[in-house]
Amino acid sequence: MEMVFCDQDENNRAHISKWLRLSIRMYGSFEKSLDELRSFFREVKINDGFAEGKDLVVSIMSAMGEEQICALKDIGPK
Repeated sequence: MEMVFCDQDENNRAHISKWLRLSIRMYGSFEKSLDELRSFFREVKINDGFAEGKDLVVSIMSAMGEEQICALKDIGPK
């Protein structure tokens, strides 16, 4: 299960269950959080595509020790 929780007050984390707090990711900017959400949904789309037996072309950009999916193309079923 995935959940998006937007809050600027870090003190509110104390009111969240301990097991869930371990999975919380904090980002320094709204733009960075959007980039991570986009990346997550691209990965889901890729996993679903491969599970369905599709041939996919995935373009990945690597810079400064980080990788990010920047394009996904479905080239049809196997």
